[in-house]
Amino acid sequence: MTNDDQKNPFWLTFGLYGAVGIQLSLTVVAGWFMGDYLDRRWGTSPWLALLGLVLGFTGGLWNLIRILNWRTKR
Repeated sequence: MTNDDQKNPFWLTFGLYGAVGIQLSLTVVAGWFMGDYLDRRWGTSPWLALLGLVLGFTGGLWNLIRILNWRTKR
């Protein structure tokens, strides 16, 4: 931790959790769009879109938990 981080930990925490929020939302949206694309291509609507949504949410949540554990240990 640098001296600058110790002076203003609010901005470090704000940036970290802001990035995690963006990553979570982007993984959900990317999973949905990829599943929707595959549904249109293979005619399996809406199953792959829903699967992509669940997998995107799970991946984003896993990343959130991983970062929270890292932050707690720090």
